[in-house]
Amino acid sequence: MAVDRQLNLGQRLSRLFRAVSGLSQLEFGAKIGIFPSLLDRYEQGKVNPSAEHLRLQGEGVDLTVAAGEEILHFADVLRRPQQRPGLGRAALFQATGALANRVAERLLRLPPGGPDPKPQDRDHASELWARLEPLPAEQQVAVVRVGREYQNWALAEKCCAGSVKQVSRDLDRAASLARLAREIATRISGPESWLLYVEGYAAGHLPNVQRVQGELVAAREGMEEAKQLHLAGDDPWHLLDPGRLLDLEASLCRAERQPEKALTLLDEAFPVSHSQGRILIKKGYILVVMGDYGRALETFLAAEPLVEREGDPRLTYMLLFNTAVVHTHLGRFAAAGPLVQRVSELVGADEGEACRILWLRGRIAAGLGRPLEAQRLLGEARRGFAERDMWYDVALADLEIAPFLLAEGSTEEVKTMATELVEAFRKRGVHPEAEKALQLFKDAADKEEATAELAGKVLSYLFRAEHQPELAFAA
Repeated sequence: MAVDRQLNLGQRLSRLFRAVSGLSQLEFGAKIGIFPSLLDRYEQGKVNPSAEHLRLQGEGVDLTVAAGEEILHFADVLRRPQQRPGLGRAALFQATGALANRVAERLLRLPPGGPDPKPQDRDHASELWARLEPLPAEQQVAVVRVGREYQNWALAEKCCAGSVKQVSRDLDRAASLARLAREIATRISGPESWLLYVEGYAAGHLPNVQRVQGELVAAREGMEEAKQLHLAGDDPWHLLDPGRLLDLEASLCRAERQPEKALTLLDEAFPVSHSQGRILIKKGYILVVMGDYGRALETFLAAEPLVEREGDPRLTYMLLFNTAVVHTHLGRFAAAGPLVQRVSELVGADEGEACRILWLRGRIAAGLGRPLEAQRLLGEARRGFAERDMWYDVALADLEIAPFLLAEGSTEEVKTMATELVEAFRKRGVHPEAEKALQLFKDAADKEEATAELAGKVLSYLFRAEHQPELAFAA
C-alpha cells in the first residue's frame, strides 16, 4: 500500500500499520478492537486517529508509534529528491546514515536473539513476506530496519529466491529484492560465523542482476565480496544451499566468456547443491553454447530424475525445452517432437516462451520433411518475436525460413530478409561478428547466389554466437 503524502502523520500511520499487518480492515479491526468503519475513515483522511488508537494499531503489528514514525521518515528520506544545489548523494547518505545509527542503537538495547534458526522459520518468512510485498521498496527497507521480526534469515533467503526468479522478467524488481535481502541479512542475530555466512549468501544476488544488465565489472566485484563473506562464515544448521554462490558465479563466468571455469564451478556445486537438477541444466546449457551437443544431451538426460524429484515446473520446462533443442541440433527430430508437447503444457502465460515453442515446433517440422507446416509455424513465431522486439530470435527464425523461400525461387523475399537482418544487428552494434556473417549471406542473396546450405551455416553459427559475440564465422 502506498502512503498518501496528503494525509497527516496519524492518518499515514494508520495506513502503514494495517499494510504491515497484511489484513483487511475488517480483520485488523477485529484483532485490535477498533471498528473497521473507523479505520476506513482514518485511512481516507476523514478523521484523525487518537493517540490510543494509534497505539493499538501499532501493537497489532508489534511496532510502537515511534517506530512507525521512523519507518515513514526512512521512506521519505530514501525517496526525497535533491532540493537544493550542492546537496547530492553525500547529504542523502549522511541523513539516512544518522537515522540508521539511531535505530541501530535502539535495536542493540533490545534482548539478544531467540532460538537457533530452523527449517520451520521458512513458514514464518512466508507470512512476513505477505505483509512486506505490497509496500513500496523504500518502505520495505524501512520496516526491516526497525522491525526485529523482519530481521530473519529465512526472509532474506526468500528475497534471494525472488530476485533470481525476477531476473528473466523484471530487472528493477530483481535488483530491489537483492538489496532487500542484503538489508535483512545484515540485521539477523546469531553467532558471528552464521551472520557472515547469511550476508555472503545474500550479497551474491545483486551481482547476478548486474550480470544480466551487462555490468560485468561491478558484478565481479560484488561476487568477490560475497565469496569472502561466505567463506569466512559457517552454517552449522545446514539451512542455506551451499552450492548457490557457486551456481551464481558459474553464470557470471559464462557471461565473462569463461565457459570452462563455469563448468568447473558447477561440478564443484553439484554434490552439495540443494537443487542438483538446476545445476545440471545450467551445465548442459553451457555445453550447448560451446557447441558440444553430445555432452549437453548426456547432461540433460542425467538431470531428468533429479528435476522430476524436485517437482519445480520451471525447471521441468527448462529441461524439456533445452533437451528438445539439442535433439534438433543432433538431427534427432523425431525424439524432439514428444518433448515439445510436454513443454507446451508448462509454458503458461509467458508469450515470449510461447513464441519459442512455436519456433521449435517449426524447426522440428522442417527436420521431419513437413515444409508447409514448418513455414506456417516459423512464420507465426517470427511475427511474435518481432512484436516483442526479440531481434535475435527473429534472425534465427528468418534463417530457418530462408531455405524454403530459396526452394520456391522467392529470391526477392530472401534479399529483403537479409537486408533487414543486417540492419537490425548493425543498429544494435553488440554482435559485430554475427553482423559480418549476415552480411555474407546478404551479399550472396543480392547476387542470387544464396543457398540453403549457406543459410544453415549462418544459422548454426548464430546459435553459438548469441552468448559468444567474439566468435568468428567460418564460411
